[in-house]
Amino acid sequence: MKFSEYKQQLQTALQNSDYSLFTRRSLDACRDYNLSKSLEEEVFELRKNYLYLSIAETPDFTDFNAKCVELVGKFNEQNDFPEKDFENKLVVKAQDISKQFYKGKSPFKLHTVSFELYTGQITGVVGENGNGKTTLLRIVAGQLSTDTGSITYPYLSSKNSFYDSKNQFAFIPQRIAKWHGTLMENLQFFASIHNIVGSENYRQIDFILYRLGLDRFRDLTWNEISSGYRMRFELAKMLLWRPKLLILDEPLANLDINAQQLLLQDLKFFTQSSTNPISIILSSQQLHEIERVADNIIFIRQGKTIYNGKQQNFGQDRVLNSFELAGNFNLAQLQAVVKNLGIKVEDAGTSFIIESSKDTNWFSILEVLNQNNFEVNYFRNISQSTRQLFHKDI
Repeated sequence: MKFSEYKQQLQTALQNSDYSLFTRRSLDACRDYNLSKSLEEEVFELRKNYLYLSIAETPDFTDFNAKCVELVGKFNEQNDFPEKDFENKLVVKAQDISKQFYKGKSPFKLHTVSFELYTGQITGVVGENGNGKTTLLRIVAGQLSTDTGSITYPYLSSKNSFYDSKNQFAFIPQRIAKWHGTLMENLQFFASIHNIVGSENYRQIDFILYRLGLDRFRDLTWNEISSGYRMRFELAKMLLWRPKLLILDEPLANLDINAQQLLLQDLKFFTQSSTNPISIILSSQQLHEIERVADNIIFIRQGKTIYNGKQQNFGQDRVLNSFELAGNFNLAQLQAVVKNLGIKVEDAGTSFIIESSKDTNWFSILEVLNQNNFEVNYFRNISQSTRQLFHKDI
């Protein structure tokens, strides 16, 4: 990200009193652009102060806001750094890969799929449970071999050697292995085996703990930390040494909605680093959240890739619009009020899926529902979302 964009983000965050975003992006700017030690320390203290205030019973941000205003002024005083054109590097190239094995007595096959992963981009692997998402991620991570095709890591190794590449990517599984000791002790050990030693060991750990809001957990053990924070701890371990590729299996599974949004926002920021942009591939069932941040989507159903491409391109060639909704009505009632619009309605379990002509927009549907006194408590336009693939036959 350009330094001018950082400054604009900070200004916007301050205007919206979003002090979490303000302090996180201030830290990111310091690391990305190697700002003065004194300015970095000031930002660090501001982040600490914010984390303390955020858990107070009656926080008063008056003085804090004044310090933020002062900090924005200091960022604006910084000379503009040379703007470089960001170049996405090809990290992973998968060509016609497939894998077949047995789940108990039943055979399962991940059918042929090809894709490329680039720095600066997030690729979301979505679909129902047991459809091949984890299999695909484990292949990328080198934990499973392929039956067909090839997978190489061009940016990580000039020799396309997996052994040269593996030290530059990190894999966080959904089921995290239990660790012993305190969170701090584990981070110190993990940093040291990546040659981060001495005073730099403590400095880098402090940075990542405060950056991810984990400082108050540093002296806690496995049993004292929730499953959601264990995942964030794993992320902290990996970000200490700045991998080029980050592979995450269901990272949102044990997080509440606020924690999900914060994590995804941070992941997007990490891909946009001007000095260390990374490529991220992650699996999830939280489809709408993933689509908001993903550059690319791979949708897998029963081992077959149903969609593989840019997230923004999905549905551009559609002939129908699709809407998902729920409320105080059943399928028959909904079908009765929309039948004159020539609309198809399906029961999707906890919601209904409406398909209409491309000329029918969301407002006209809501207007009909309102005229019939239908109370709608959930409505989403999924015309360009892979959500609609969940209820379609292959």
